Amino acid sequence: MSEQLAMFAPSNGLGGHKELSIIDRNVVVIARNAQTTSIKAALRAQPRSGTKRRLVFDYLRTHDATDEEIERALNISGNTVRPIRGSLVKDGLIVDSGARRLTIAGNEAIVWSVK
Repeated sequence: MSEQLAMFAPSNGLGGHKELSIIDRNVVVIARNAQTTSIKAALRAQPRSGTKRRLVFDYLRTHDATDEEIERALNISGNTVRPIRGSLVKDGLIVDSGARRLTIAGNEAIVWSVK
């Protein structure tokens, strides 16, 4: 399955292949110990992941935010936001700002910002 999770997603352009920007590429993060159902779900989401990565990244360019705040602002489920945010962190595009804010449930949450 690792072959299906290419680090770069080439797209056909005039005169050959063009690599998508690191933000727009279709990436999913799958834990080494993930269940088969989780792996299948991630692979189904992969072709659309670049668009959502772009939405999350663009939002964080103008707003430092927690995962929950990203969910509410973009109307994207937490099960989608967390892995996208995780991939942006892994790629070095966003970082822990050092700030913390309370979630609706009253728990402390990391505030993320663009590097």
